[in-house]
Amino acid sequence: MDGFVNPSTGPHHEAAGTNMVASPTHSLSSEAGRPSLANISADIRALTAAMVTKEDLRALSENLHSAIRAEVTEMKADITTHSGRIQVVGSSSQALTAQVEAANLAIARQGNMLLAIRRQTEDLDNRGHRSNIRVRGLPEPDGEENVEATLLALFQEILGAEAPMTIEFDQSTQGQ
Repeated sequence: MDGFVNPSTGPHHEAAGTNMVASPTHSLSSEAGRPSLANISADIRALTAAMVTKEDLRALSENLHSAIRAEVTEMKADITTHSGRIQVVGSSSQALTAQVEAANLAIARQGNMLLAIRRQTEDLDNRGHRSNIRVRGLPEPDGEENVEATLLALFQEILGAEAPMTIEFDQSTQGQ
């Protein structure tokens, strides 16, 4: 029992000021193989003196509480930091969403404006060609052929007696 009662001075000895006992380092046998009454009585006193006290438990509890408090305080600081970052990201996200929506609206307006401009251009082009006659089905001239004479002969054949003797051609659009 001496090994359990008397703290060891070896490497497993606990810190000074505590009643915690280190692991046994030697055999428990006595001289004749039986422990004596004096040894048992001394062992019991030593065990009683080495028992964990309320102060030991209180000190251990305080150490544990202070360690937990420190960890909780650190976690609170981390959470506060992350909360601030999340708020910044959230507000930035909302601002970017608003910008994207405004850009999409501007793109839609520009698309509508381009469509209106194209329609207006087509209308102006069509109004400029109102007096024009398009002749389809005639082969392209070979270069030497007189387009005006060919068209005059065609119109005279189609219109008969009502055909004019001369036709004015606009030189700027001839051959297009």
